[in-house]
This record gives sequence, C-alpha cells and structure tokens, in this order.
Amino acid sequence: MAVIKMRVSKLRKAKSVEDSRHKSASREPKEGQGSNPRRANGDAPVEPQQREVCAFCDDGGELICCDGGCLRSFHPTKEHGERSMCTSLGLNEAKWEKHKALGEKGLYFCNNCKHKQHQCFACGLLGSSNLTAEPEVFKCKHRKCGHFYHPGCVAEILYPDNKAKATCFEQCVAGGLEFSCPVHKCKRCKEAENKHDKEMQFAVCRRCPTAYHRKCLPRDISLTEDEEEAMPQRAWDGILPDQILIYCRKHDIQKELGTPKRDHIVFPDVRNPGAAERHRGAPQEHGILDEDELVDRNPSQSPGPAETGSGRVKPIDSFAPKHLFSRPQPGSCGWLDD
Repeated sequence: MAVIKMRVSKLRKAKSVEDSRHKSASREPKEGQGSNPRRANGDAPVEPQQREVCAFCDDGGELICCDGGCLRSFHPTKEHGERSMCTSLGLNEAKWEKHKALGEKGLYFCNNCKHKQHQCFACGLLGSSNLTAEPEVFKCKHRKCGHFYHPGCVAEILYPDNKAKATCFEQCVAGGLEFSCPVHKCKRCKEAENKHDKEMQFAVCRRCPTAYHRKCLPRDISLTEDEEEAMPQRAWDGILPDQILIYCRKHDIQKELGTPKRDHIVFPDVRNPGAAERHRGAPQEHGILDEDELVDRNPSQSPGPAETGSGRVKPIDSFAPKHLFSRPQPGSCGWLDD
C-alpha cells in the first residue's frame, strides 16, 4: 500500500531572501495528525527516517510514500509543496483525491522503483537495479535503508586508503555480496549508531552518505545560524525521530531555501533512458495505479512487472515478495516483507 502520512511540517516555511535571517525561529513543531497503516501482508510498515520528510525539499506535511525499495516520501501536489517551495511530484488534485479514496488498497511506486532505475547515493547517477539484467547499482542490506550504490562508489568510500581492498570489495558487491553502506557508521569515530544513547544517535546528511554521532558532530555543522562568522544553520534536531537532520559541508546552503539546491532527485526518462544520466531537471509526474488495476491483485504481492524497452522486467529482484523464491537472488538486500 502507499503509506499516506498526514503530518504538519516540523520544518520552517521557505523564506524569501529578505527575511531568511529569521528562518530558524519557525522550526517549532506544530500539532498534526498522522496515519500509519499496516502493510498488506499484516506486518508493521518499514519506517525509515527518510519517510518523515519529502525527498525533494526535506520538509514535512502531507506526503505520499513509495511502496518500492527506495523508502522515500514526496509531496504529491504543488499545493502540498507550496509551503516549502517544493517542486513536488506534480500530481493533479483529482488523481491525488482518487488515490486517497482507495485507502489501504492504494499502491504507489515512484518512477525509480517502477522502472528499476535508482540513483547511486554517492555519485548521483542513475543505474539499473534490476538484478536479472546486469544490475549497476545495489541496495544497502539494512532493511530501513533505501540507498543504492555503484559497487565502485561504495568501495571507494569504505576503503579510501586501500586500493586493493576497495577493488576486491567492488568485485564482491558486483557479485552479490550484501553490504552495509557508509550511512551506518560515524564518519569520525567509525562506530555504529545507538538510538538508546542520545550522544550516540546519528546526525545524517540528506544529500550524501555522511553521518556523525551527536558527540562527533563537527562545529561547523551547527544547530544555529552564526551571522558573525557567516556560518549558516546546517543541522536541525527534533525533525527526524532520534536523529539530527544535517547538510554536511560538501553542500552549499541556498539562502532563499535554507537547504542545498534541490536538483538531487533524478527520475528515469522512459522515453529516452540515457537522458536522465546526463542532466538533472524538474521531476516528471509519477503515475498512481488506477483503481481497476488493484481489484484482482493479491495485496501481499508486488505489482506486475514494468515495461522496459522491448521486453518485460521479471519479478526476480530485490523487491519481489519472499514467498516466490526460496532465497534471495545474488545482490539482493533481502525482502521487503521480511
């Protein structure tokens, strides 16, 4: 099902250049409501931190959650993204209302998951995640992580000072080795997160695979704006559950937005598959499955294979339901319904 969350934003409204210096004062959470329905197979839904805010603008509000492997949420219409100057998915209001009326039957898959084309979270380029047809990007093994990587990109991050190990690791990932991506280790001390210890909770960058413990957070990634030192606010507490939302120093903060440039999401251009690899533009409208497509569907299964080129994608991939196969295919990060 598409997990629809009705949650008033905890982020500030996007400000104009003139009043941007006051933007940090409007970050206080407001009262709101949220629905958290169970998945069709009866299991509790996977609720990673990235579901709490829109993948485009990192703001909250009324969001639609992808049921594929990316585990992201989006503002569905321009109206829902207006508060944060978000481009949104661009769905028209009629389609959005029709989808909401389907309730738990309503499935939604973003174009990345629908066409098995995901961005590498390290380099940003699109690659095939179809494990039956020469995959180029592979998903982190953590169930609540929706990040994909080229084997070479993740190897270079994990073994920056050992080319031999990096090469070996790259080959193993390409051959099907499950891996834990860099987001799950502190960049400074290399230790894992402990959500039960506040100082060991993570501050996670929304633009790249960089994470720090609270106690390890660099001084220049600040929870407040320092006008005297011309240091913008780069960290916000209380937005993600048990984590700090940050933009690390690799990403310039746009004064009018309070975030880095929002050109980081790339959807595949199914009319010209190579186009999305060459440029990043405004998002295309994502299709929501019509009601008649859901009537005869077994709710415990993923939707039918998507059309890609002259053939059809087989359902033997990372997002296939567990009961179809005795064990994961090479390169799989596990099953969505584990």
